Amino acid sequence: MDDNLKQKKRIILLGVTGSIAAHRALDLIRLLKTENYDVKVVATENALHFLPKETAEVFSGNTVETSAYGLGPQVSHVEWAQEASAILIAPASADFIAKMALGLADDLLSTICLAASSRILFAPAMEERMYDHPATKTHLSILKSWNIREIPPEAGSLASGRSGVGRMAGIDSIFSALQEAVRQDTHEIKDLLGKTVLISAGPTYEPIDPVRFIGNRSSGKMGYALAESAIRRGANVTLISGPVALPPPHGANIVYAETAREMQEKLFHHFPSADILIMAAAISDYTTKNSFSQKKKKDGKDWLLHLEENPDILFSLAKARRPGQTIMGFAAETALVKKELQDKLLRKGVDLLAANNISETGSGFGSDNNTILLIDQDGLLSEEKSGAKKDLADWLINKILLHRTRALQNRND
Repeated sequence: MDDNLKQKKRIILLGVTGSIAAHRALDLIRLLKTENYDVKVVATENALHFLPKETAEVFSGNTVETSAYGLGPQVSHVEWAQEASAILIAPASADFIAKMALGLADDLLSTICLAASSRILFAPAMEERMYDHPATKTHLSILKSWNIREIPPEAGSLASGRSGVGRMAGIDSIFSALQEAVRQDTHEIKDLLGKTVLISAGPTYEPIDPVRFIGNRSSGKMGYALAESAIRRGANVTLISGPVALPPPHGANIVYAETAREMQEKLFHHFPSADILIMAAAISDYTTKNSFSQKKKKDGKDWLLHLEENPDILFSLAKARRPGQTIMGFAAETALVKKELQDKLLRKGVDLLAANNISETGSGFGSDNNTILLIDQDGLLSEEKSGAKKDLADWLINKILLHRTRALQNRND
C-alpha cells in the first residue's frame, strides 16, 4: 500500500448479496482491516443464509446492517452513500446486478447504491449459464455505461459441481481493483463539477495608522485547504483572501482584501453566482473609529483607541441568499459550547457551522491541524473531528454535499 493511502483511514462499504460465495466476504474484511480500512458491511436478507453475521461483525468491528429502519438520522443510507471511499459488492448475485441496472431500491444495499456518489465496484458470482444469459449481459452493459466497475468472475468449480466462468474473482484480484479505484478517486472525484464555490480565508487587518493595525493570528490555512479540495473535486473556486503568507491555490480565482469592509464588498460581488459559500475567514469584529493618516509617535501619554463594530458580513450574506445556495460559517472560539453554537448558527441564518477551539494546543490559528465541532440547522448533525486541515477540508466538503442532497430530497418530498 502506498504512503498516501497509509496516511488516511478510508471507509469501504462492503455489500454482500445472496450467493454461496458470501462466506468469502470474511476474507475480504480481514484483508481490508489489515490495510487500515474502516469496513462497514451491508448484507441482503438472502446473504445471511451464507454469511456468518456475528463473525463478520467481529472481523469488521461494526454492526452488519440489513435494513434502513432503525438506523437513525446519523446513520442513513444517504450518509453512507456519500461518505464511503468506495462501495464494493462482493459477491454480487445475478438478482442484485439486475436491481442495480433497473434502479430498484427495495432494501438497504440497493438504496445505498442508488444514492451513492462514491465509486461502485462489484464482483459477480453465479452459475455460468446465468452469467451468460442475455438479461445479465444487458444489465452488465448498463452498469458499465454508468462507470460502475465489474471485477469479472473467474473460471473454476461452481456451486453446482460443474466448472465454468462464474466463480467470484480471487480476494487479491478484488482488493487490487479496489485499491486502484480508491487511488484514482483520491485525485479524480468530480462531485463539484459545474458548481461555483466562494470561500473566504485568512484574517482582516483594521488600520490604526500606516504602520499599525488590529488583526488576529489566522494563517488562512483552513480556507486555502478548502479551496484546494473544492478545486480537486471540479468546482469553479473564487477565494477571497485576507493578508496571508501562503501561495495561491492553483486553479483558484483569488481576490485579495485587507479590511473587513473590503472583504464584505468583494464577497457580495461574487456571492450571487455562488452555489456554495464557505466563510472560513477570521474577520475582525471591530475596527478603529478613526485611523491616523500619519504614524502616531510616542509622546509619553496613554493612547485610547475608539473601536466600533464591523458589519456582520455572514448574517448579511445569509439574508441575501437565493434558493439553492448553501452556506457554511466558521466560528473561532475559546470554548465549544454546543447550545451557544446552535444559537449562533440560527442567529446567523447559515446551514452549517464549523467551530474550532483556537485555545487548544497544536490546533487552530497557525497550525496545520484543527479540531472542529460541526453542527447543522436542523439539529441532526453534531460531530467533532480532529486532524490535518487538508483532511478536514475534504470532510467538510463531504458534509456540505450531504446537506445539499438532504435539502434537495426535502424539496422533492
